[in-house]
Amino acid sequence: MTNDSESAAVQAAPAGAGDGTGRRLYHLGSLTYTTRGLGMLFFWLLWGAFFATVVETVIPNVIPLKLRSLGASALLISIFMTSLPGVIRLVWNPVISTWSDRYRSRWGRRIPFLLAGTPAMAMIFVAMGLSDPLGHFIVRLSGGALSASDGTIGVVVVLLLLFTMCNSFVWDPYWLLFNDTVPTAVMGRFSMMFRIVSTVSVVAFSFLIFPYAETHYREMFLCFGVFFAVAYTLMCLNVKEGEYPPAPPMSHAGGSWVGKVKGYFRESFGHRFYWDICLGAALTQVGNAAVPFMLLMNKSMGLNLQQIGWIAGYGALISLPVFFVSGLFIDRWNVVKLFAYLRGVQTAISAGFLIFLFVDMSVMQVLVVSVVLNLLLLGVTAVMLVASVPINMRLLPRERFGQFMSAISMLVGFTGIAAGILMGCFIDAMRWVHHGSEFAYRYTPVWLVVFYGLASFYQFRVFRYVREKCGDNLDAFVPPDTSCK
Repeated sequence: MTNDSESAAVQAAPAGAGDGTGRRLYHLGSLTYTTRGLGMLFFWLLWGAFFATVVETVIPNVIPLKLRSLGASALLISIFMTSLPGVIRLVWNPVISTWSDRYRSRWGRRIPFLLAGTPAMAMIFVAMGLSDPLGHFIVRLSGGALSASDGTIGVVVVLLLLFTMCNSFVWDPYWLLFNDTVPTAVMGRFSMMFRIVSTVSVVAFSFLIFPYAETHYREMFLCFGVFFAVAYTLMCLNVKEGEYPPAPPMSHAGGSWVGKVKGYFRESFGHRFYWDICLGAALTQVGNAAVPFMLLMNKSMGLNLQQIGWIAGYGALISLPVFFVSGLFIDRWNVVKLFAYLRGVQTAISAGFLIFLFVDMSVMQVLVVSVVLNLLLLGVTAVMLVASVPINMRLLPRERFGQFMSAISMLVGFTGIAAGILMGCFIDAMRWVHHGSEFAYRYTPVWLVVFYGLASFYQFRVFRYVREKCGDNLDAFVPPDTSCK
């Protein structure tokens, strides 16, 4: 299902070929880069990655602390952090991703969405920093019917939902922009650089900002809002997309919305292979519903925010050389095979956290065990993160990349809704079993192991299908054609 004009352009001038003057040229569709031009492309995409990763990091790490300080239950935290955002993603991601696939303008098909969402995202962060005074204002409007904490919780929840909506404009098209601007031959090396920059931003957040999450909440969000607006706007103005052929018609779309929806689902889920990809991602998301409670588990066992932040920070620092080494070779490896095996290893390491369920330890022992397990997990995850960008571009049709990625996101969002509710109920049930004790948070790794293990099963099914079709030669793999002609 590769676009014919794009394929012809790539084959006529392969990436890394010369132009007769000694310069190396890199091609993708109508785009041609010199080494310097490729470097500038990488710089601006990675510039955006640094600030976007901080934005993605602050919400799951800071907002649970804010909600808990306001008296929210585990169920409410899980619903607000996972389920309700999942509803938004379920509706918005397919619309935005498929729309951007088919959108054509002089700015390209992804940049207009990024430019539209950036100022809105910045304003949401500013408002999040002002959630306490906004909550008090809501209380005054209610005539005292709401408590101060209820008013602030309401503001935070509304802003979380708006954040998720805007994220469909600024995060999803940003990822899709890689597929449209970065030559396939260097995608693995770009993914390595992306992960290094993203990790540096996480390290900076963990060491310099997270320890003050509870004491400088307002200042943190106000600064992030301003920095994000400036950084993303600069990136959008300096990254250029190529020319695209006319958008292909949806299968049996006709002229109605019903026909377009039917065509979308027929193409996106018309083959077992795409179901396996989607189910692997969805079950991983179900497992990830436990991530906010890993933070609360660590805190319940006596670790303070500084220690938790330093574990994440030092772990991220150690993952940097893993990113670098794997990035040097990732374009030569079979990333589908690599990803499948590492998913199984990730599950096994996650099972190590179950030790806290059976063994009582001192705070120092908890710190040592957490450091060891996190370092092992981060090492494996680092390689998986580098592989995650090129693997999707190997497995999914290029000209409908946004559409197929949105189908994955839709199923992930649907399962995330249920996962958030069930995870919160699971922890609250364990709290009931243990008479309200925070020991209940130690059951969090059980959830991780079960659903990461199921995700591993489907990842191996994907690997087996690819191996049956092309062996170890991924260049020969053609994604299943689900279009109805």
